Formats: sequence, structure tokens, C-alpha cells
Amino acid sequence: MISTINGGPTLVGTSNNSIKHYVRSTYAHQVFSAEQGCLPKTHKSGWAPITFCEEEERGVILPHDDSIIIRADISNFDVGRILVDTGSSISVMFAKAFNELQVPSHLLDRSITPLVSFSGEVVQPIGSIHLPISIGAAPQQRTITTPFLIIDCPTAYNVILGRPAMAQMKVFISTHMLLLKFPMPYGTGTVRGDQLGARSCYASAVKSTNRKHKSEALAVARAPALPRAGTERPEDPREESATPHAEPVEDLELVTLDEDIPDRQVRIGTSLSQELRSDLVAFLRLNSKVFAWSYNDMPGISPNIISHRLSISPAVRPVRQKRRAYDPERYEAMRAEVDKLSTIGFIKEVDYPTWLANVVMVRKGTKGWRMCVDYTNLNRACPKDSFPLPRIDQLVDATAGHALLNFMDAYSGYNQIFMHPEDQAHTSFITDRGLYCYKVMPFGLKNAGATYQRLVNNIFAPLIGNTMEVYVDDMLVKSRTTD
Repeated sequence: MISTINGGPTLVGTSNNSIKHYVRSTYAHQVFSAEQGCLPKTHKSGWAPITFCEEEERGVILPHDDSIIIRADISNFDVGRILVDTGSSISVMFAKAFNELQVPSHLLDRSITPLVSFSGEVVQPIGSIHLPISIGAAPQQRTITTPFLIIDCPTAYNVILGRPAMAQMKVFISTHMLLLKFPMPYGTGTVRGDQLGARSCYASAVKSTNRKHKSEALAVARAPALPRAGTERPEDPREESATPHAEPVEDLELVTLDEDIPDRQVRIGTSLSQELRSDLVAFLRLNSKVFAWSYNDMPGISPNIISHRLSISPAVRPVRQKRRAYDPERYEAMRAEVDKLSTIGFIKEVDYPTWLANVVMVRKGTKGWRMCVDYTNLNRACPKDSFPLPRIDQLVDATAGHALLNFMDAYSGYNQIFMHPEDQAHTSFITDRGLYCYKVMPFGLKNAGATYQRLVNNIFAPLIGNTMEVYVDDMLVKSRTTD
């Protein structure tokens, strides 16, 4: 689906008179410049030259055609999945993200003209509101106040940043490097696009579009058009042989391994024979203590085997992020998570850290909050670990023809690997109770997946490709025959 966004509160406006005035003023300006025989004088500024060099390609997966997805502070909230769109004449914020900002809805300006998509589809916004937005990291941080249209529709993004906001920020864009730059009084501010986030958003958007098209096609199939009088509907030989949608091979049933502890359960297929089912359940119950059912069952991997190192470039200056403010609900969830991580020994208090990051509270899909840490600055200072992950298509091919497949997931997988003692303090983050750092490898660190894959490749080296396949913390044991 190819779309542009037109309309909204631009300088030109949307009425016929305003558009005619805009075109006439542009034409008059061109004639005046031609008669004078020279271009209008430009305003001299104190900008330093803004350049893009080859070294700034580092960290970008090439070749690519990814969009630019950035993070920014909007109304004192850290907002991700912001699409930089030079084809949009206005900036759009989607209703779900707007509701998270907790801005009173009565501040919205409801007198807004509709938007028109590429296909001519009309979308009526909920309203318009001016909000502050900050891009970049202090001290090279640009803050403006710009209007956003609030749209209520499903999307993979939180915000679409349009041309007016980028012009107001004086942003220069390199789509090749996924990089934004803007002049500042004492240097140049930069914002790097999140390439993996862009691909994730694109995949979500495609899936959403496919689901919409399938539902529309299903509705048409359920209500076929009647043939007109005097005509007959031709038979289609493909109708009876159409390929059905993929369905699960079998249902799963929950099996309790310990009657005294009812939450210790596994799922097994319902199509197993009664004899095989009995043998499998008996085997699992006999070895139930092998599995980790809580953090107390997880001693972690010995640092003599592996530990995660950051390898921070000495040429990069450490960044201490400015503390962000949150509402009482987020603070309560943050305290509960810090207490849990301290109790199980995953984090510890730290003094005078050189690197310091903010906590980002993300609402879970069901209920509650997930605590993440914004390691954006720290990750930029670390080189990429090119240790290869397995190819998914090869793993799928390797499992074909096996009678039984057993799927296992590592319990809190990344947290089983300890941080190297010299790098623990660099994972420090801010809470309202103090400063903490991770003793174990947290989520969100660059190269964490490569470190974990290197570990499982070493542990299961004699089995991988024979009776086992491993992709990071997902493990598969395969059996050629049921016996």
C-alpha cells in the first residue's frame, strides 16, 4: 500500500482561496527574482558545515531500503517507533500513543479538516494539539513545539513526523545512513535511525494489511454477487481444489508433573498413542527437577565458561542521560521490578557510574508494565559482534521427517550469563530510589544475542545437527522414530 498524507494545519491551508493565494505568491516571487536578474539575498547564519562521511555507515546493514525510525521525547515521555516521513504535510500521532501521554482530551482542537490518502480515502482526525518534541541527546538536543493530528486507526507506528516539524528543526536527512543531523550553536546534533525497529514495523504493517485483505476477501466469499438475469455463473475448476489455510497439526494438553505443585506443567500433543503418552509423561515426571521452575533453580553459567563484555570504544565519550519523570503508576511498577531483581541477585547498587541510562516503562499486552533500559548511547559505543545466528530456513529443513519434536525455552535465558566485572557498572540505570547496575546480561544490550548463541553452540556442540537444533534460547530436540 502506497500512501501520502495531505491536508491538516499547514502554512498553505486546505481551502481553495488559500491554495490559489499560495500559488500566485509563488509565481509573483519567481517573476520578481527574474526581473532583478539575481536570486534573493540569503540570510547568513553561524552554522558549522553539516556533512555525512563514509565512517558513519558503521552499524548500518547494507544494502537496505529501510525507513527512518527514531526515538524522541514528546511531552516529557520517551516515545519510540516515530516514522520520519518527508511525504507527509503534517505530523500525526496515533490515538493509542496519545492516550499514554496522559494529556487532557479537552485540550484538543476539534475543528480539523479531514486527511486524504493516496487512494482518495478520507480519514477524520480526532483533533489537533501542539506538543513539545525533543530530538538528539543533551547537550546537542533540539526542542520545538509543533502541531500533531491525533488519528485513531491501527498502525505499526506511534508517530509520523512530517515536513513542517522537520523544517522547524532544520533537519538534514541521509536515508542511506539512516541518519538525521541538525545545526546547533556549538556543533551538530545527530539522531540515528533504528534499522531493526524499522524492519519490525514494516513486517507488522504488512501483516496487518494482509489480515485486512484476507478478512475482506472472506467477507466477499461469504456473500457472492448474484448473476444478472439471462446469464449463468461459470464454474471455476479452482474452487474445489483451493489450498486451505494452514492449521495446527494437533491440539495440546496440559500435564501436571508434580501433584503437590500444580503450576509445574508442560504441554504434550493429543495425537500421541496412549502407550507413548504414558511413557512420555512418566519420563517427564521422573526428571521434573531438571527443569528450572523459578529463579532459585537457575544458578547461572560460570564466568569461566563465558561472560558478556561490552568492548566500549575508548574514542567515545561516556553519556549520562538526564533523568526522566514518570507518573505514579510507572514509578510503582518500577519499584516492584527493582525489588524483584535485587532479591534474586540480578542487579546491585552502584556509585559514580560513567555511563548512565534511563528506565523505560512499556505497557504489556495484557496488564502491567515491563521495565526496559534505554541503552541507545551505550550500544552506539560498542562494535558489532558478527557471530552468526543460525538460518531459520535451514533449521526448518533439518527437522523435516522426524517423528517427534520437543520444544524447550531457556528460563530467563539472557540473565543466565554474567556481565564481566569490569563492564557491570556501565549498565547502570536511574530509578527514583537510586542507581543500579546489572550483574547479569540484561535485555537490550548490543551483541547479547550473539553472546548467547556462542554459549549454546559450545554447550550443545556434540548434539547440534544430530538430535538437537538451537536458535538463541529456543531449543528443539528431534527424534527420528518414536521409540
